[in-house]
Amino acid sequence: MSALSVEFEDLFDGRPDDLEGRARDLGRTAEAIASAALALRNLVQQHSLSTDAAGTASSEAAAGLQRAQDRYQGTSTALVTYAVELGDIQREARAAIEEGDAHLSQIPLQEAEIHDLENALTLAIAKGESTSTIEDRLGEARSALSTAMGGAEDARQALNSARRRLWDAADRAGEQIATAIEEGADSFGDNWNQFWEGVGEVFAIVRDWAEGVLAAIVFELAELVSALVSAAVVTVMILVGVLVLGFVYLTLGGAGLLLLIALVSASLISMAIRELMASPVVQRTDRFEVSDDLEARDYRDLFGELAAQDGAGGEEYTEIRVVAVRDGSGEIVAWRVQLPSTQQWSPSNTDGALNDLRTDVMLSMFPELQTQYEQAAWQAMTDAGVFQSDAPIMFTGWSLGGMMAGEMATDPRVSDRVESVVTAGSAIDKHYSDMPADVRVTQFNNGIDPVHTLEFFGLGIEDYVRLDQEWQTYRPLSWPMHDATMYGDAAERYLPEPRPGDDIFFAGAGDSGSEEVYVAEYTRGS
Repeated sequence: MSALSVEFEDLFDGRPDDLEGRARDLGRTAEAIASAALALRNLVQQHSLSTDAAGTASSEAAAGLQRAQDRYQGTSTALVTYAVELGDIQREARAAIEEGDAHLSQIPLQEAEIHDLENALTLAIAKGESTSTIEDRLGEARSALSTAMGGAEDARQALNSARRRLWDAADRAGEQIATAIEEGADSFGDNWNQFWEGVGEVFAIVRDWAEGVLAAIVFELAELVSALVSAAVVTVMILVGVLVLGFVYLTLGGAGLLLLIALVSASLISMAIRELMASPVVQRTDRFEVSDDLEARDYRDLFGELAAQDGAGGEEYTEIRVVAVRDGSGEIVAWRVQLPSTQQWSPSNTDGALNDLRTDVMLSMFPELQTQYEQAAWQAMTDAGVFQSDAPIMFTGWSLGGMMAGEMATDPRVSDRVESVVTAGSAIDKHYSDMPADVRVTQFNNGIDPVHTLEFFGLGIEDYVRLDQEWQTYRPLSWPMHDATMYGDAAERYLPEPRPGDDIFFAGAGDSGSEEVYVAEYTRGS
């Protein structure tokens, strides 16, 4: 199965031909109900005045049948329309995947040919030989590569468009079904479950499908609610700040407000100076470990390992892990850099963990200043052997660790090797405009968690315009609001398997691969 097929497999859920046939069965049932209702109405008209009671009962039964007929017919129409749209969408999607796969298969071939021709050109120049033929072939290869990349991107855009059409079609069908049910209800108790009760296998299958549609709609609404809650949290924080400043102004006057601002500014500048003038970090110990217990298979495992790093170092030291992912033959195929969250909250910390309050403030307020935490991370990567290899890199962390992951992923030293960034509850949106376009960014941000909103300096308008499909944000609405385990559970709900392309950063099961973990412990210099 191709990468495009995996990425867009949701487009092929459901069998449109089978669904359309069963939906038309609903339509035939509606026609039979309509005939029965008409027969009852005729019976009412034939009754004499002496049979008014029977006529009234028949009239009420006819009205009930008419309401049922409206339900069946409305549902049938909605499902038939959806089935036809689904069939068209799937046919177009299959064609786009076939075309996209054809272009994708050409990209590595053209890249290899360009590499060979560039080497041949360099050699010819060195020998003083004619280069015109090589240059012509090189131009043709580069043009072919551009065509293949453009064709692959066109196919991806077509598939994204198909996905949006599918969602729109499902929304319309769900609304039509809901309308048919609500308009035909006799009472509040005459609800969805009663409508489908006992109608047989045909209707049970359609019911399951409809419930899936509504579930998808509810899921999308939950994402929207989470995003709105996040926005509300930011608004509340701003209002609280304004109220605090207003209270200071009203109680102490303008001079008091200026004094408060001066004190805060002085504290921030003092922290920055202390960070710049601090003694070099101290490496307590380092080691290489190979253990099945340290291997990660998915994002949930990843957040579990990050929580373990937090627990290991605590306030005393910072534990950074650099993981070499090896294939079945032992070759390094990828690197995973795991960065812990804030554990030391003392503003006067001088010899404890590097992942402390000072680093939090520096990353939020002065992102261009390299902290001791970041220096230690680069040192760990060097000591682990990352720069002795050309294997791709994933940076990952949650909370402060995710902020550091976003910061390091945009560094020119590794920008051509970074392929993935995975974070949770981390303020990294400021890096969107700086992140290489081909880096897969996966972030999980709880709607009631304020931490991922604390961007402060560096966030611009260009960071809000998300045109890159590689940057994906998932928004659970969960409690506790800021917790690694909670984010691991959310990752399992949204992405039980790694995103296409991210699987290389996780060890294969059994003998198919392994992970060698470099563990380094650091403290601030006293």
